[in-house]
Parts: sequence; C-alpha cells; structure tokens
Amino acid sequence: MIISGNETVEDIADRLNIPISEVDPRSAKAAVVHGSELREMSEDQLHEILRNHTEIVFARTSPQQKLTIVEGCQELGAIVAVTGDGVNDSPALKKADIGMLLYFP
Repeated sequence: MIISGNETVEDIADRLNIPISEVDPRSAKAAVVHGSELREMSEDQLHEILRNHTEIVFARTSPQQKLTIVEGCQELGAIVAVTGDGVNDSPALKKADIGMLLYFP
C-alpha cells in the first residue's frame, strides 16, 4: 500500500473537473508510470518525469526497464535502492547503490 498526499495528473483533473489533457503534467508532484508507457518513452522523457515529480510509482516493469530507471535516477545524481525477487532483477540490483533481494520460500 502506498499512501500519499500528493496529487497525480488524474487527481488534479478530477478535482478541477477538467479533462486530463488540460492539466500541465508539471503541476502534479506524484506520477504513476506503467511499463507499457515507459517502453514508449525517450531517455529525455524519463528524465523529465524523474526531475519533475517527487513521488513516482513504476508499475509492471520488465527487468530491462528496472535497469533503465536505476540508470536514469543515477544520471540525475540520485542514490538508488532497488528491491528484487529473482535472478531477472540482477542487473538493476547490481547497478543500484543499494540492492535488496527479497526471498519468499
């Protein structure tokens, strides 16, 4: 469960009763990025999201996308921690400043 007081673009649109397309994405401090959206983004678009949002949830990402997110954060000077639950997460875990493997027997 993630609880936050910050609004996403969708929250702002709902509050103002306007279409999502009329909301400036930079006015939202929180963002949810699905793996399918991330797949279509350029490096510059990812950096823009990372720079302009204080809370970001990346959902349904592939192991390669996890690595891309780690690298993007580090390129902007962030210290990155990653949790993973399998061998497929190894590249992101290794690249991160802090890597934590979750084990569920």
